[in-house]
Amino acid sequence: MNADLQSLVAANDAEVDHTSPAAIVRRQAVLALRAQGLLRGPGEQFAAATVLIYSEDLAEVEAAQALALAAMGKDKSARRLAATAYDRLRRLRGEPQKFGTQLVVRGDVLELWPIDPATTDSERAKWDVPPLAEIQRRLAEVANGPPGPRA
Repeated sequence: MNADLQSLVAANDAEVDHTSPAAIVRRQAVLALRAQGLLRGPGEQFAAATVLIYSEDLAEVEAAQALALAAMGKDKSARRLAATAYDRLRRLRGEPQKFGTQLVVRGDVLELWPIDPATTDSERAKWDVPPLAEIQRRLAEVANGPPGPRA
């Protein structure tokens, strides 16, 4: 993998606040690598998309989706990332998401961004996204803690 991209991905993975100035600079650096044609092959496309996916900027998330879709031909793990980018684009546009990958905080509550009810679990499976009931169960665990005895 391109050494510059590798360091950008490592820094991104270590970051908690993806809205920080450093995160913005990393995304700009990834876009520059893309513009220079330095993202070669599905591995680098996937890695670059993982940096861009956290953006709140439509153009950056569109680039993440394009990179994930390009990587899908050789890297099946890119399907979920492409679905996540699609949902994020819909959320940024104020539209219901398709797959159920986007969470939002409203007040003190973590919840799913509204989901298009026409999307089936079969369609989610094609993009390596779990069934909606599983997504909702995981969200409840995060919000309430794992099931089991309470002290």
